[in-house]
Amino acid sequence: MILKRRVAIGGIQLDSLDSRILITGIDEAAGKETISAVSLGGTDGQRITNRRRDTLDITVKFAMKIRNDDMAARSTLLDTVNAWARPGGWLTVGHRSGKWLHVVLAQAPGGGDQYNWGNDYTIVFRAYEVPYWEDVTATSADMTQDDSGTGSILMPGSAATVADVTITNKSGSSLGSVSVMIGSRTISFSNLSLANDASLVIDHVHADGIYAMRARIGETSVMSKKTGADEFILEPGSNAISWTADGDVAITVSGKGRYL
Repeated sequence: MILKRRVAIGGIQLDSLDSRILITGIDEAAGKETISAVSLGGTDGQRITNRRRDTLDITVKFAMKIRNDDMAARSTLLDTVNAWARPGGWLTVGHRSGKWLHVVLAQAPGGGDQYNWGNDYTIVFRAYEVPYWEDVTATSADMTQDDSGTGSILMPGSAATVADVTITNKSGSSLGSVSVMIGSRTISFSNLSLANDASLVIDHVHADGIYAMRARIGETSVMSKKTGADEFILEPGSNAISWTADGDVAITVSGKGRYL
């Protein structure tokens, strides 16, 4: 347990809601994992076929510095805390500077024993889609402007993350096709009609519990012109990058480090 720390949802600190809130603990559970295995056949043991992290829980405990007999005030403040916690969103805690976790509210603080001055109230936040702490600020690398080439990006963290890629046409005329490889994954686009100095952006949107890749020129989707992999993945450490295009391009690759 880590005592006397701060916790925020969407940049709003819990203890800023009211001076009578006292955060008493922040517990971070080990990430829950699913492991699949099959028999080795003819001998003891099993072979792991798949391993994935499913969820990560953060439990926040707090007390209210309100007299035991002032039930109305305690109930009103609890309603305020519930309203703060219920939407979920980007969670930050004081002991993980520069990192956040996208969460939903898994357990709201119940009333408990309202007559107990020392009663701790409990909130459980749960990360489902990305059950890793993630850097708030992305790490990025710019590639040399050319119609083909190689480069690399050095990613922090201890878990794989997704890559965002910006491809800007520097050929002086319209660009029709481009192909980018990161690690062993290749994504190609054709029939783009990408104007000079315009950019093709491959990034991600997080809305309604969905964390999905998109490819666009301005606000126009070009996903229908894409072939190849469904996603670029960056591993911790050095990642090789290569590209080809029918004209000179400037390429920036970025990603947010993720941590176990």
